[in-house]
Amino acid sequence: MRQAGKVMLSAATIWAAFWGTAFAGTVEGSATYRERIAVPPDATLFVELQDVSLADAPAVVLAAQRYALTGVPARFELTYDDALIQDRHRYVVRASVHQGGKLLFTTDTAYPVLTEGAGNSVDLIMVQIQPQGAARLENTQWIATEFNGVALDGEKRPQITFGEGGSFGGSSGCNRFSGQAQISGKSISFPDNMAATLMACPPPLDEIERQFLKALPEVTSFVMRGDTLALLDAQGEPVLQFRRDQ
Repeated sequence: MRQAGKVMLSAATIWAAFWGTAFAGTVEGSATYRERIAVPPDATLFVELQDVSLADAPAVVLAAQRYALTGVPARFELTYDDALIQDRHRYVVRASVHQGGKLLFTTDTAYPVLTEGAGNSVDLIMVQIQPQGAARLENTQWIATEFNGVALDGEKRPQITFGEGGSFGGSSGCNRFSGQAQISGKSISFPDNMAATLMACPPPLDEIERQFLKALPEVTSFVMRGDTLALLDAQGEPVLQFRRDQ
C-alpha cells in the first residue's frame, strides 16, 4: 500500500509539473480610454493575445480573458502556453469594452508583445466607438437658415454646435442653451429639459427663439448634404435647416 501511495504521489507530481510548465507564460498590463466618462453599468473588458504573423490570414487567439469593468485604468493578466510562442512570429494584445451586445471601446492600434524586442507588459489605450451619425456631427457648428420652410435672416439667428458623444449647445437668438442629444445613425432626439439662460429677448427675436426651442424636441432625424444640415420631424418633414458656420 505504501508503495502504491508513492506511485500515485509521483504521478500526481508529474501531472502537476506538466500543467505548470504548459501554461508558464503571462502577459500583463492595463487598459484605459482617454474620454472623461464613467464606465457604463454592467460593462465588461475583453482582452486577447493574438498571433498576427500571417498578413493574409485571420489572427490566431492564444489567450483571452473577460473582466467585469468597474473603472479605468483596469489591470489584466493573460496566461498562455509557452510552447505556442515562436521567435519569428508576431504577437499583439487587443482589448475592447462591451455592454451587453454593444461595442463601446476598442483598441485601434496593435500593441506588440513577447517577440521582436517587445516584453510581456503593455498598457493599452482604447478609443470610443461612435455611431456614424454622431461621428459626422461631432465638432461642427451650424447657423439656422430656415424654419418650417421660411427663410431666416438677420444677424442674430439661432446657432447650434455639436460636441463629442452627442453634447450640443448654442444660441437661440438671445439666450444660450445646452444639452445631450441621443444620436444613432440618422436618428437624433433632443431633450425636453435643455439648460438655457433666461434673458429677456426683444421682438421679433423672442418669437423666433420660442419657436426654435419648441421645435428641437420634435426632431427625430437629420440629413447632411455638404454644408447643409436639415433636422426632420417624425413625418420626415424639415423643421429646421442650417448651413455650416465656418
